[in-house]
Amino acid sequence: MSGYHEVEFSVRDYELDKYGVVNNAIFANYCQHACCQLMEKIGINIDTIAQTGNAVALSELSLKYIAPLKIGDKLMVRVRVSDTSAARVYFKHFIVKIPNEEPGLEACATVVWLDKSYRPVRIPPGGRSKIVQFIRHVSYQKGLTHIFEVFYWIDILFFDKM
Repeated sequence: MSGYHEVEFSVRDYELDKYGVVNNAIFANYCQHACCQLMEKIGINIDTIAQTGNAVALSELSLKYIAPLKIGDKLMVRVRVSDTSAARVYFKHFIVKIPNEEPGLEACATVVWLDKSYRPVRIPPGGRSKIVQFIRHVSYQKGLTHIFEVFYWIDILFFDKM
């Protein structure tokens, strides 16, 4: 999936519930870990923000379970920025088993910027700039991929027959 940051995990025994499948709370951990990695990739370090007394916090997380995960399963968490507002960044997550890409979970998360009193504030200009640049870069890459695919099919359909 183009535009997604990907993180691989293996299911560990202590992540299982009494039914032998991954506990539902662990899925939230997987999503949060991938989200933090994506923020780091964008250039936003949550620890650096915390050192200033401000915070970046998860305010909403919606999980749609599709299939259970069991001990030893390998999985891929895919996360992307889906939207932004003045104080929030919205993320879309997908968890799939690898290597067969069997869907396990879909999730939506909202991260909010907080001041020292833990009240929502506008995303600082430096952070907003990094997010916007990242989104534009991903959109540009997706656009190029689409253009190359179109040219590929034009070449196959029209010029291979000559």
